[in-house]
Amino acid sequence: MFRVQKYFFIFLIISSLACAVPAIALPEQQIVNTETSIPIFTETITPTSLPTFTFTPTLIRNTPRPVTETFTPEPSLTFDPNSVTASLSAPTIESVTITVSRPTNCRVGPGTAYEIAGTLLVGEKANVLGRDPSNKYWYIPNPDPGFEYCWVWGEYATLTGNTLVLPVYTPIATPTSTPTALPDITFDLKGLKTDKCGTDFWVEVQITNTSENKLAFNSVKIEIEDTDNGTKRISTSNNFINRDGCGTYSGVKTLAYEASAIISGPSLPYNPSGHVIRVFVTACSEADLKGSCRTIKISITP
Repeated sequence: MFRVQKYFFIFLIISSLACAVPAIALPEQQIVNTETSIPIFTETITPTSLPTFTFTPTLIRNTPRPVTETFTPEPSLTFDPNSVTASLSAPTIESVTITVSRPTNCRVGPGTAYEIAGTLLVGEKANVLGRDPSNKYWYIPNPDPGFEYCWVWGEYATLTGNTLVLPVYTPIATPTSTPTALPDITFDLKGLKTDKCGTDFWVEVQITNTSENKLAFNSVKIEIEDTDNGTKRISTSNNFINRDGCGTYSGVKTLAYEASAIISGPSLPYNPSGHVIRVFVTACSEADLKGSCRTIKISITP
């Protein structure tokens, strides 16, 4: 501890002397430049004429910027009538058919004032195409040759399907003036059997005159159609004749009221057994199929 105080006292004395002594001037020294001198080069620039530039304007056309984005058009809506959704599809009209419980005349118009065009038989079915305003007659394809269409009375008819969808047809007008009406004739027809001679076969039917006016029949026409193969045959006569095998012929010239006769149809070159044969019999009050006439059709399977 004593030694430290001693050294600290000496330090204070030296410091006091330094502050009291004036500065001593040092002799001036000559500064010698020892750097090597660097030569300086001076460049003389002689101005020359500047070149002349000619400006020619150039038309610059804008080049369209290439399209980098692909444009996809929205699909357009097109109507295809063949591919309609179920909700938009046309309604299906149910077909209407007709059958009868007894043979019914089919006429060219809806009423007894019109000519008979054919007969709808029991067991036959026809498509109904229209109706009359009274819903008593029905317009169908004629089941018999002749007129293409005819009207059948609905008294003995059974209709299948919705008849309300059928169009209403206006019947053709009946003649405003007609000659004296011919007497109406009626008859019953019944299929019997087949007969033959050699390779010829024929069907036989029984006809009974039921005309209320007691009118006699004087001519007859028989048409047959084999529905299995389409064969058709026709025969006409001013007599009601029955052909009995290869033997004799019998019959009457006039079929009186309430009289019956067995008549033979036209011959076929084959045995029609088991085939469905449609038989059309037309009886007339005069010879050569004139006067009052009526056609009745039956179907038989010999």
